[in-house]
Amino acid sequence: MAKTAGVYILDIPYHADKAYTYYVPATVEESVEPGSVVLVPFGKGNRRMTGVVTEVAEGKTDPKIKPIIQTVGEGRVLSPELLRLCMFVKDHTLCTFGDAIRAVIPSAAMSKVIVNYRIIPKEEYLGTLAFDTAMKKLGERGKRVYEIAEKKGRFSRQAIQAELDFDCTKSLAQMIEFGLCERIEALKESSRGLKKRVLSLAHSLTSGGLADTTLVDEAISRIRGDNQKRILRYLADYGDTVDTAAFDSLGMATATGRTATAALEKKGLIKIILEDEFRNHFTVESMLREGGFEGMSKKPRLTDEQEAARAKIAELYDSGKPAAALLHGVTGSGKTNVIMASIDRVLESGRGVIMLVPEIALTPQTVGIFVRRYGDRIAVIHSGLSAGERYDAWRRIRDGIATVVVGTRSAVFAPMRNIGMIIIDEEHEYTYKSDTNPKYLAHDIASYRCGEHNAVMLLSSATPSIVSYYKAKEGKYTLIELKNRYGNAKLPTVQIYDMRGETASGNLSPVGELLADRLRSDRDEGNQSILFLNRRGYNNYVSCRTCGKSIKCPHCSVTLTYHSTSSHMAQKTDDGYEESRRRNGYLACHMCGYKTRVPESCPECGKNHFLFMGCGTQKAEDDIISMFPNLRVLRMDHDTTAAKYSHEEILGKFRRGEADVLLGTQMVTKGHDFPRVATVGVLNADSALFADDYRAGERTFAMLTQVIGRAGRGDIPGVAVVQTYNPDHEVLSLAAKQDYGQFYNGEIRLRKALTFPPFCDIAVITLSSTDEGYLGLVTARMHERIIEHTRVGFSDIPMILYGPFEAPVYRVQNTCRMRLVMKCRLNKRTREFISELMREFGKASPSDYGKKTVRTKTNSRITISVDLNPTTV
Repeated sequence: MAKTAGVYILDIPYHADKAYTYYVPATVEESVEPGSVVLVPFGKGNRRMTGVVTEVAEGKTDPKIKPIIQTVGEGRVLSPELLRLCMFVKDHTLCTFGDAIRAVIPSAAMSKVIVNYRIIPKEEYLGTLAFDTAMKKLGERGKRVYEIAEKKGRFSRQAIQAELDFDCTKSLAQMIEFGLCERIEALKESSRGLKKRVLSLAHSLTSGGLADTTLVDEAISRIRGDNQKRILRYLADYGDTVDTAAFDSLGMATATGRTATAALEKKGLIKIILEDEFRNHFTVESMLREGGFEGMSKKPRLTDEQEAARAKIAELYDSGKPAAALLHGVTGSGKTNVIMASIDRVLESGRGVIMLVPEIALTPQTVGIFVRRYGDRIAVIHSGLSAGERYDAWRRIRDGIATVVVGTRSAVFAPMRNIGMIIIDEEHEYTYKSDTNPKYLAHDIASYRCGEHNAVMLLSSATPSIVSYYKAKEGKYTLIELKNRYGNAKLPTVQIYDMRGETASGNLSPVGELLADRLRSDRDEGNQSILFLNRRGYNNYVSCRTCGKSIKCPHCSVTLTYHSTSSHMAQKTDDGYEESRRRNGYLACHMCGYKTRVPESCPECGKNHFLFMGCGTQKAEDDIISMFPNLRVLRMDHDTTAAKYSHEEILGKFRRGEADVLLGTQMVTKGHDFPRVATVGVLNADSALFADDYRAGERTFAMLTQVIGRAGRGDIPGVAVVQTYNPDHEVLSLAAKQDYGQFYNGEIRLRKALTFPPFCDIAVITLSSTDEGYLGLVTARMHERIIEHTRVGFSDIPMILYGPFEAPVYRVQNTCRMRLVMKCRLNKRTREFISELMREFGKASPSDYGKKTVRTKTNSRITISVDLNPTTV
């Protein structure tokens, strides 16, 4: 019976994204299954495109249907569960299937893997079946495959397939199952370091799979070389998992060891096999080298409050049904202890856990605790890893080697086969929402996967998002609260410091008098401080003293930020200072990355005097060093953490006491536990308070509560100094008291009155083009179509439409952006409506809007994207 396959093409636009039917030829029939990657002809020109098979059906085929050319890789890439996950992401976020699969599967698993096979010689065969029995079970086709493979020794599937008129996939799988051959994987790129030389005794020197002492002794007596004798004795005593690194324990240099092992292999006394080596920076040894994690492998004793929380989570887990819980506890209440105890319960039952953290900066501390407790069962996934490291972590999870996954939001897609719990720590953070396709929220993916696996989704935060806390109050989540700090730790004393007096007295430094006194006393007493400033760079912007215009990015509608290239610049005279800045700094766009030197004269009026305004982390560092020359300062922001493992290095230095002050952006505010930190300073508490966003108050409250909570976590009393120009603002006073309940009550009333989430959902449609005029035409037409649709066809969808208007940053990389915003209820029907809009306008051409001239085709192209419940509106 002929077969057809439904195939999603990976690199096509949204309006063309659907399953296309292809004929399955006999030559690939056995290897084509749901989840496999295939090469197919597509379009009028039959261009070869990569696709993923989503279904296979039997029945008569139309002669006009095109055939699948070949399969890509070895076997299916997507398990049935991951295939369903891709479809959920596609439908839920309104992205293409290609976008979904790239979020779920690392790039190396799709295109950079080389798979080879090695025939196991008869004398080495150790399968569960007798060799002759295994050969009989292969059948006639399998025997043909084995005969060809045996002549080659080491081979690829393509090399075998070229000599056959049938698909060899099933036969190869059987040969691996019966122990007749082995599969060896490697990455096409950066293959160095992926392999290790594994040595074992030849079959002739073993008995029942173990070393035969008599045979080994006889072989050693016939060898002259001392190094060869030592290697044989080592293999006999310690087994057959010795790689090149073991030569150190034998007291031999690598070159000497290779010579000796090559001689032994030639004599038929040992086997040398190249095996995959998993790259993993996060091991027990590396954590010990980082320092500062002593004692964290021990299980802490839970307080009565923590034990009650653990028992409630265990009750949800033991129910065997999907469940969601919100663990709400004040900073320092020991939420991590409860989480770890819950993880222990899941692992004891034989299931796996995914633990999400909001930032890479939190990974070192979290991984340090987890590795010391769970060892090699940990896998880490975040964007700071290389493609090879991500792929190795992905394989360890897929193969069941790693049962605890720690990572940032993308780790929610980890290919774990039996998920028992997904934990989202600091669940309120906006970093759990992706701002590139697919624009998913980690909570939504976690909820879906927990439903698939009958698992528990556990959210944790001292400052839950308003939406999550509302769901807990409404009973959709189980609310579990911790109201007391753990052990001897006390909530820090909070002082809201009015900076208006500092400005009046001529102090333009970002550090006020009160905070300066705290920094001095902490240094004298051997304590540490954390300073938070939510702006990187040196100055916020540079403006002309004559015309008042600021210097903007030529590609984006934002001002350029000044960055210094020198460590510290003394301010002499105004002219000398300006000249120093031109010579020792540059201007950078934080949207597109554009960089340029400070100009000699104003681009607008031609005058040559500038004002360098505002303060970023770089300037704050210079000012603090100038005020306190003996203070050791570490800066942690986007500029200082660009290098690989830089987060670990900076936090490790601070934890080991190699610095007195940790100064940084939001990276320093969340989740860190430094027992010697006595003071936390917020240098500009107003920076986010008056942002043009309905969540400004929520974010400011969470940010301040979190950073205040970094102080006084050990036996040292903590003090938090919040510097502000609005000391009477209610959000600041509530954050200082850590009074989440009162803040929530006020905020939820305001949200309900103004119809903001959780009382509605928000969909933002963004249209982009380099042709500003054409963009205006299409945006206006889409506005009209939305109104038409809501009157006829989709009149059942309640909606409030706003716009069209310019995006907050109108121009990015010379591309203009317009927005339409809808308040609605996101459900299947609403998504159908938005999807239809995207398909209609995605395939439209300039002539459809009366634009007759299409000489600049690229300029007339419109890109349409949708963001459901975005982080900023």
